Amino acid sequence: MTRYLASLGHKRIAFISGHRSHKAVGNRLRGYKDGLQQSGLKFSEKLVVAGDNSFESGESCARSLLKLKPRPTAIFAANDDMAAATVRVAAQMGIAVPGDLSIAGCDDITLARQVTPPLTTIRQPLATMAEKAALVLVKSLRGTSPMRGTEIVPATLQIRESTGPAPK
Repeated sequence: MTRYLASLGHKRIAFISGHRSHKAVGNRLRGYKDGLQQSGLKFSEKLVVAGDNSFESGESCARSLLKLKPRPTAIFAANDDMAAATVRVAAQMGIAVPGDLSIAGCDDITLARQVTPPLTTIRQPLATMAEKAALVLVKSLRGTSPMRGTEIVPATLQIRESTGPAPK
């Protein structure tokens, strides 16, 4: 997602991370940092705030990021609830999405399609992931397949109306 936002010309891309105890949070923050590096952008601690995966924490984090001078031109949230909250805060502050600020999330929950504008997000193939995990567990219990390694189920980028070119 970070590389996608950078490809739109965004240079100040902020990140709202989720609750530290959630394993995916660390991976998503690492992905954000990797995306910055791969896009030739510098990481700044000032552009990263920690939420707790809730809509309410997304609102609080968005407010703090949008008060920065200069403010970010894009915000990537570790989940769609916090991204949707960012859309709400931007509207309350009179910031046009995506004209003045691009917002993206992760998970592609139903809410991502219901907010206005609909969220650009990363679709997690949860049903496929659960099916593969269940098959590994059943095979392991039967003794036909030892549990080892990690199988990666690719996620896909869902480009919707909450992202656009960086403002001039």
